[in-house]
Amino acid sequence: MNLVLLLVVLLGGGPPLRVSPPEWDLGSIPAQAGVQVLEARLENLTERPVAVGLLSTCDCLSVEPASLDLPPLGQAVFRLRYDPARESGEVEKYLVLSTDLPELPKALYLVRGEVTGAAADDNLVESPRAAGARAGGEVPLDFYYAAGCRSCLRFLGRTVPRLEEELGIGLPVREHNILDPETYAEYRRLLDSRGEQERAFPALRVGSRLLQGEREIRGELQQALQEAGAAASVASAAPAEAPPEPPGPATGRPGSTLAGRLAALPILAAGLLDGINPCAFTTLVFLLSALALAGRSRRQILWIGVCFTAAVFLTYLAIGAGLLQGVRLAGAFPVLSAALRWLLIAGLAVLAALSFYDYALIRSGRAKDILLQLPDRFKQRIHRDIREQTRSAGLAASSLALGFLVAVFELACTGQVYFPTLVYLVRIRPDAGSFFYLLLYNLGFILPLGAVFLLAWLGVASQRLAAFARRSLAGVKLALAVLFLGLAVLTYFT
Repeated sequence: MNLVLLLVVLLGGGPPLRVSPPEWDLGSIPAQAGVQVLEARLENLTERPVAVGLLSTCDCLSVEPASLDLPPLGQAVFRLRYDPARESGEVEKYLVLSTDLPELPKALYLVRGEVTGAAADDNLVESPRAAGARAGGEVPLDFYYAAGCRSCLRFLGRTVPRLEEELGIGLPVREHNILDPETYAEYRRLLDSRGEQERAFPALRVGSRLLQGEREIRGELQQALQEAGAAASVASAAPAEAPPEPPGPATGRPGSTLAGRLAALPILAAGLLDGINPCAFTTLVFLLSALALAGRSRRQILWIGVCFTAAVFLTYLAIGAGLLQGVRLAGAFPVLSAALRWLLIAGLAVLAALSFYDYALIRSGRAKDILLQLPDRFKQRIHRDIREQTRSAGLAASSLALGFLVAVFELACTGQVYFPTLVYLVRIRPDAGSFFYLLLYNLGFILPLGAVFLLAWLGVASQRLAAFARRSLAGVKLALAVLFLGLAVLTYFT
């Protein structure tokens, strides 16, 4: 990610600040390489003085000084230190630059590379067996971290479950992505309410304690859990008012709140509608017809269906995961996030209008003239691939290859539903929990696919399925129009 280019996009002109180099590419380094150091220059390209705060999103990356005061058209140097000892694999870390410029309150500086070799023990917390912690009960945690922080994900995926097992208590975690502007603003308000300064990320709220940075979490979490557990035990022994919720929107694990459960409904509905839209359904009917012409038995059709569906699911999921990460990164920039929101609302309104128009065309007997459909060149390519692969001797390999190709080429049409849904998804869940909803969407997408193959295995002819698709076309278009309108309204009010 090039900070300069991002600033140009954000401001529509020359950037107010410039960092040299525009990002820190570590290349490939061994975990035992020791601390890596970079001196970077920050330039003020405006004729105003600018105050800049510098904050790392993990303990492995430190910065000096923590703040800079840049005179008009002036510059200053800051030093970054990266310790790869506890890292492994691809690395993507961020330095947060907060400024007093109204047009650029926050920007990100990327540090990336690859760490090879075995990493040191990366547990944030040592084994608590000897700590004498109180067993039983539940201690809720609030975890503030940057999306993509590998040590943070290991803390959530390994350390928290281990602590739950060894301490015998429940540790429900509410995840907060500090790269999201609204979440970051809520975190700053939390600090102000506590009279604390922002010192380091990640941060963990345990009861009345707020631990900042991996070093503090590693050293003080056990004691904080004991204190919170003891307070919870006292509170459960006598009636008391419920503790106040942490500030900001609920961003806990999927389904943990009524809002989370309701948010799943439009995601699932979008996936189901995407799975039965004319682009996907007519291609599927053509595939079944080609299989019948190729003389495939019903058992072979079922096996082909399993492989084809699995390939479509994995391909669509991989594409969605990449788009999701891109949208999440864009959301870390306030101006770009706002622009994306309004573009999405406008795009959804246009798609809704075109879907209503297509519905009217279908009702008037002009289904061939609908606007939102797969381009002819893509249809011809998909049909050609289907004819070739259905005659292949290797059923599994050809079905997997066909599923991949169809998913990629159909994206020109199915993406009309997929991409807006992903942007809406990031707005309601900017943290790692958004992947749950991505899975939910893709499960909804392949349900009609699996159902059609099952019907074909049971003996339903492709002609009957094609007739059903024709009869349902108007209803599907109307449902898609309502979906686009609903997503536009939800995006506006989210």
